[in-house]
Amino acid sequence: MTTDGFEKAVAKKPLAILPIGATEAHGIHLPLGTDTFQAEYIADALSKRMKNVLVAPTLPYGNHSSLKDVAGTINITFDSLRSVVTDVLESLIGHGIKRILVISGHAGSSHMAAVTEACRDIVSEYNVKLMFVCDYAIASSEFAYDNDGHGGMVETSRMLAIDPDSVGKGRPKGKFVNANFVVLRDASLCIPDGIVGDTKDASAALGAKMNDYIVDTLIRMIERDLK
Repeated sequence: MTTDGFEKAVAKKPLAILPIGATEAHGIHLPLGTDTFQAEYIADALSKRMKNVLVAPTLPYGNHSSLKDVAGTINITFDSLRSVVTDVLESLIGHGIKRILVISGHAGSSHMAAVTEACRDIVSEYNVKLMFVCDYAIASSEFAYDNDGHGGMVETSRMLAIDPDSVGKGRPKGKFVNANFVVLRDASLCIPDGIVGDTKDASAALGAKMNDYIVDTLIRMIERDLK
């Protein structure tokens, strides 16, 4: 998109979508960009299904705790993430955007808290409509599997539907070890296998249903709350 194209798009008072991903280890079978690819896919699907949507470039980095030190994960601090998201949103608003949907493909608790703080700062400062969602949370609320989580059934199925060539042939299984109230020096001990869940029954067909469910759900939310 050119400068002129952007100005013309903003003049139509579009819904701007900011996808936020991550670069993070996802076991032996999923790419490091899994969270980024999922958020981008949903944003692009919304732009195809809805009129007057402007998709911003994806932020491909996030804040991590459990897998911060695992090979391939690229971490940015809580404060850095909050600041970057704030800066991007302020820039969009400065160009005339009034309605914004932020989609995070990464569901880590500290990551979500940083983005939430940025969004709260924005709505307290500017007269805009803003919604912040996690696509994984939407999918897992409808497609629930016992002990499923990071790199598990939901994410593997969705990636098989989005980009099957990026998914390895292995179908690993992993557990989550609850540390309860203990503060761990090495949080990766909670995910000793690198993933959480059993991926043996993951499929592209199931992933397509999940992705469609996320898009359908978000369209309803947008039409209800971001008009």
